[in-house]
Amino acid sequence: MGNDYSGYWKYYSDSFGWNETAFFQPLDDLHTKDVLKSAGLSEAQANGLIASGYVCVPHSDVVIDRFYGGPLASSDSVSRFLPDRIQELFSEPRSRAWVKTANSLEELAEIIDETKSRSRKPILFRGQRQNYTVNREINNPNFTIPNVGEVSLLSSFWRKAYAINRNCFCDFHSLSLTEWSDIFYSAYDLNEIERRQKAAIANGEWIYSAQDMADSDDSLLSEFGNHRLDLDMGMNFNLSDTLSTLLQHYGLMSTVIDLTSSVDVALFFATHKYDKHDGRDRYNFVGTNNGKSVLYLIQADKNEMVAHAAAERVLSKLTPERPLRQHCVISRSSAFSINLPAFFLLGIVYLNFQVDGSNSKRQVASYFPNANEDKFLAALKSSIRYSRHITDFGPYEDRCTKR
Repeated sequence: MGNDYSGYWKYYSDSFGWNETAFFQPLDDLHTKDVLKSAGLSEAQANGLIASGYVCVPHSDVVIDRFYGGPLASSDSVSRFLPDRIQELFSEPRSRAWVKTANSLEELAEIIDETKSRSRKPILFRGQRQNYTVNREINNPNFTIPNVGEVSLLSSFWRKAYAINRNCFCDFHSLSLTEWSDIFYSAYDLNEIERRQKAAIANGEWIYSAQDMADSDDSLLSEFGNHRLDLDMGMNFNLSDTLSTLLQHYGLMSTVIDLTSSVDVALFFATHKYDKHDGRDRYNFVGTNNGKSVLYLIQADKNEMVAHAAAERVLSKLTPERPLRQHCVISRSSAFSINLPAFFLLGIVYLNFQVDGSNSKRQVASYFPNANEDKFLAALKSSIRYSRHITDFGPYEDRCTKR
């Protein structure tokens, strides 16, 4: 069955090469190498930078660090460099992100309060069982923390793409319109919709398109028509972040990474390990992992981060509970900024204290309600082809084990 993946599902196929041509990408390495060597770099230095993800787009001499820079023609000397600043990439680490250790919940609260008091923007959080770093030959010193490394906050999509083909500039394609429609339309009795449409046509109404249906005097047809229009018109535009949020929070591959406005939610993920055993998804309480667990404090950015849009009309029939309960904020990424969330990293807090795990099962049940509580999860499981990729934590008693 692994060979019949197509569309969005090709990303799960072992045969997908992660070498598709994107709409906009460097044509080859020759132009980048010419720019780098014209700046005085040796062949080895130029090759090292190219292998590490530093690229030039056609007709530009701006060297972009594809982990952060974006496909822009301007330079900022941090993630996009003019040739005369390239040598700075070989300097010592100088990230402005700080590293602290909290020896108690009280100390953690003090660190967070101090950070908030110094920031003019909201602070977001992400909890992990340990810190992971970017594995490349030449790290960007502007984002490399001394004695820690260059923090990796890659999405599931870019983690896989970069691991398989470091030159991958694939455009990400979400589920198809048909697939999203199957999910959201499952909230309706489609036989009743068809019956009412035929009745309205018999009564002289003209209903042959989604817009016709939205304009109908029948309230149910009008509601359904508006939902159709929302998906048809917004899937790749105003609904794009919302749909990516849903992919991410239900265990499917996406180009976004989930942050949270809640310290409690971040602490949960810092002290629990995801596990799949005998086909069941679980979160196991592991505490602070011998002081390795971390909380990232990240400065919110209105241009690149989006809070879950719970009020979107398309979600009104199938409220997704996970992003709501986890106070979700997603951070975007792209082929030219695959590690973008780390651009906004303010600091890392290592958790060096004991955490009470007695409430662990209830936390899992709260943050990951089952399909009886989460209508969107139920619709997702019943509508898509490869539902085994969805995370489903099942009955309350099976959701978590304490170690």
